[in-house]
Amino acid sequence: MNRMKLNHFAPAPVRAMAAGLLAAAFTATSVQAQSLGGFPIREPDAGSSSSSSSGGSSKKGPMQIIVDANGPGPYKTISAALDDVAEGGVVYVMHGVYNESIKLDKSVFIQGDRGPGSGVEIAAPMNAPCLTFKPKQGTAHAVVANVQFKAKINSGAAACVDVDQGVFTLKESDVLGSGVKPAVKINGGTVMLEKNRISAGSEGVFVTQPHSLSQSFIIDNKILQNKVGVDIASGSRADVVVAGNEIFDNLDSGVKSSGYGSAKLIGNKIRNNKGSGVILDKYAKLSLVRYNEIAQNSGDGVAIPFGVNGVIEDNDIVGNDGLSIFVRDGLEPKITNNTIENNKGDRCSKKDRRKGRC
Repeated sequence: MNRMKLNHFAPAPVRAMAAGLLAAAFTATSVQAQSLGGFPIREPDAGSSSSSSSGGSSKKGPMQIIVDANGPGPYKTISAALDDVAEGGVVYVMHGVYNESIKLDKSVFIQGDRGPGSGVEIAAPMNAPCLTFKPKQGTAHAVVANVQFKAKINSGAAACVDVDQGVFTLKESDVLGSGVKPAVKINGGTVMLEKNRISAGSEGVFVTQPHSLSQSFIIDNKILQNKVGVDIASGSRADVVVAGNEIFDNLDSGVKSSGYGSAKLIGNKIRNNKGSGVILDKYAKLSLVRYNEIAQNSGDGVAIPFGVNGVIEDNDIVGNDGLSIFVRDGLEPKITNNTIENNKGDRCSKKDRRKGRC
């Protein structure tokens, strides 16, 4: 079958802001900078003075800092570097294990040692998040790339990666949750998750954004071995795009949406989950499910237990143990042009299903 290949789902403003941060980081220099690995660095707590428009002076840290837990430089922890780096600066993190909880409160780019699986691991203490993004200004933009986050098993922290507000991008990273809390929790702001591996959470990605102007873009990730792959909570009013992901081997459903905002599920492979592939729950009124492969899930392909509106079209719904599309009485979405094959529940009567015969 011909499938639509999805690329470049990131919105232009988010990509432009990330590009702007990179350009600023690579062109800016520090007056008193030292050199390590070809990049300027600064001793901890050393700031440079710059004249303000009023004739006074304000402290500004270096635009680039290298962190190396095992190297000769002055920065051994990421937290120390974040305290000193200038707004909009870059923190390069070299290979190693960093036993700390990262708190981001400004615009910054954290770049792990280049290349996927580079060996930069941030291991959170017990009952602490791996990373929290809660900027002082709602317009702040943080980008984190090529890092592995690892929560302690059964940790009581709200999430491994916890985003409160601002603009946040996580890319080409691994997030390993605690098993009892979300691996990634999105509480507000505008968030881009791209090309990550997200696993071992109560939810892989848990979206709770209450503001209708918030947005989440969950693009081209592998989301696996959580309880629920992606859960858009009933209190969420954000627009959420889930596109081009592989969502598989989760212990319950692949994607569950019960938020008031629009949810767009486009071009995902949702397979081998122990519950239904997709659940459009109570408050999901503006749903688009298109061009997905929803296959070999233990429940229904698409389950709509309370009735929703929206569109379900051009999907391959194949080989699920339940019904291809289950709709309870109530609002029904437009269902058209789906390929539906070999779903076991479609061959069963309701009575047989209740008695567990098929």
